[in-house]
Amino acid sequence: MQSPHLFGYFLALMAAVSWAVAPVLYRRGVDRISYSGLGALRCNGYIISAALFLFLTMGPSAFVPLPAVTMVKIFACSVLWLVVGDFFYFSSLHKLGVSISVPVTSSYPLMVVPAAWIFLGEPAKPMVLVAAALIVAGLVLLSPHKQGREGKRQVLGGLAASFLTMSCWTFGMITNKVLMQTIPVPQLEWWRSVSITLGSWVLFYLLERCRGAGSIPRGPMVEMALAGALGLTVGNLFMTYAFGLAPVDALVCIVSIRPFLAALFATLFLGEKLTPRLAGGIVLVFIGVMTITF
Repeated sequence: MQSPHLFGYFLALMAAVSWAVAPVLYRRGVDRISYSGLGALRCNGYIISAALFLFLTMGPSAFVPLPAVTMVKIFACSVLWLVVGDFFYFSSLHKLGVSISVPVTSSYPLMVVPAAWIFLGEPAKPMVLVAAALIVAGLVLLSPHKQGREGKRQVLGGLAASFLTMSCWTFGMITNKVLMQTIPVPQLEWWRSVSITLGSWVLFYLLERCRGAGSIPRGPMVEMALAGALGLTVGNLFMTYAFGLAPVDALVCIVSIRPFLAALFATLFLGEKLTPRLAGGIVLVFIGVMTITF
């Protein structure tokens, strides 16, 4: 096996780890501040890490604004993808917990692949039907059986938030692939971070008037910033550069271990219980996502 492939697999593994650690930190943060507040505060880590990466790779001249039409496209697509989408994601994490929310939202390839057929002209894959059956079976197992009307309402709200999350992420990934064809990755990541930071703080102000931001202790504030850097900059960059070194299908399989890692981290650091039923659901979702690549 060629060494570039091995390095690509390593980058994909590091992306999976980054994306698995981030929701654990998000889940801790959402207990201290609202969903919109968490979305805004995490941008401290996102915009700093994106700026540092652009400076190191392309230099100070790369910070010059892009054409106005391009900037509007980046802003609109980024806000729907990672401001609105992650707002629903935080809601899902809060209502369902990391062990359930991450596997459920990780089934987003089931929406991305058909969208790629329709909007990008990529070839259709019949195995998606098999993948759909596996993922749906996994989601059934992942659905928690809480007693009482309030518990059921919380579960339904969490699943609805997960569906809205996947819809926004699907839109973002399709438009991101289009934008990557004309904009260098470091610049795209920088202007996306600017767009998401502005959009997140505007949303926080409109919904909450920025209440509670000043009362967050330094430790949780650092955790939120670290979660933003890991989930939005580091993980994305690991995966972007992995695509240039190894086959996409193999990389997707490696990244698909994210739900297992997230469940493990949630068990270790949040005290969530990983029951055999939940483990079975994660396995089915994992197999279903991998089947899409065949």
